[in-house]
Amino acid sequence: MQKLKQKLRTVIIIKKRANTLILSQSKRAAVKRTIILALLAAAVTQQLAQAASKPVVTWEPVIPDQVFPSVILSTAAVPPQPGASGILCDPHGTFRVRVKSSSPSTRVHIEVMVDGFFLAKSSCDAVLKTADRQYWIAPTPRWDTHKLTFNDEAFPTTTVISVKADGENLGQKTVHVQIRAVNDVPTRSVDSKGNLHDYSHLFAAFVNENSPIVDQLLHEALKWHGVSEFYGYNSGRASKEAVRMQVFAIWNALQHRDVRYSSITRPSALSDSIQSQSVRFAYQSAGRGEANCVDGSVLFASVLYKIGISPVLVMKPGHMFVGYYLDEKTKGISHSQRDQLAFLETTMLGSGPRPDDQPFDAKQPVITSHSYDEFLAATKKGYEEFWTEVEPNWRDGKSWYRVLSIDKIRKNGLTPIPR
Repeated sequence: MQKLKQKLRTVIIIKKRANTLILSQSKRAAVKRTIILALLAAAVTQQLAQAASKPVVTWEPVIPDQVFPSVILSTAAVPPQPGASGILCDPHGTFRVRVKSSSPSTRVHIEVMVDGFFLAKSSCDAVLKTADRQYWIAPTPRWDTHKLTFNDEAFPTTTVISVKADGENLGQKTVHVQIRAVNDVPTRSVDSKGNLHDYSHLFAAFVNENSPIVDQLLHEALKWHGVSEFYGYNSGRASKEAVRMQVFAIWNALQHRDVRYSSITRPSALSDSIQSQSVRFAYQSAGRGEANCVDGSVLFASVLYKIGISPVLVMKPGHMFVGYYLDEKTKGISHSQRDQLAFLETTMLGSGPRPDDQPFDAKQPVITSHSYDEFLAATKKGYEEFWTEVEPNWRDGKSWYRVLSIDKIRKNGLTPIPR
């Protein structure tokens, strides 16, 4: 009996120990589960905190649907207006991005690529210092300027823009654009608010004294003996008549080339928001023997600028003619200086017969020639047009009446297109 009781006590002890062991294992499992859940909760909390601290960045490309090589090539050296831009990276940049961040000091990286017309991707880095403020960012375009210079027709292509914020890729967007012919000049545009913008000063980009045709024309002019040499104002020693005769010699050389008026102005493409027209380069007008009013004016201005005579391009609605100063001191325009300015209606170049192939000499002097008579008639027409119509309307600030001084425009940084 005693042995039986001893066995029962042993069984009970073993059972209690087993139950204690099972309970310990259960507790350990519960603790383990609790730790795992706590770690998971901490990870989720950390991720949520990180997500909450990440800036919300929105962006939108602002890309023109029409790109003019004439603008890009001629304005590259024009300095930005002080404080007028507010664009980060490159105020001249054609391709811009509007960016806004919910957090301050967000670092943004922009990349732009124009298929077929960029040498490589253009990029820039900027810091958005203020939260919830809209910034404009524009990388400096890495244009293939040689391709732009010889782009003779409108060409459709695509622009790809990509954005990163604090190292995170925000994706990319693709926009269709049209690269216009280099001969196309934008003259006016209307923005989304209905504001009118005048770009007519860009006609001066086609005044190119470095064109090889200019030296060729000067050589031909000397051959016809309109003058014996070209010396411009000769450091102020040239008389008004001597200056005028140099201009006549150029007129006569172009008449020998039989340059005729051509009304073609149609650009390579059309746009609802941008007015533009096609302008021939000096070598195209002189070489092909045809020029409209703008073509003839920039051709004449190119040659005058080469020999040191200061030209102006005179604009009125639907028309342009050329003017020039008769002395190097006069730079303004006023009624008191009427005799210091001369004008030339270049569309009259081909109004008469082509001069014969005999140079001027004692038997055939300049002042008795038909060419000189036509030059005087074109001078009179330009003079009357300017002082009776253009000057008063230009003084009143009326639209489309402008006087473009090539000297002043060059000083402002506009350069000739290298064609």
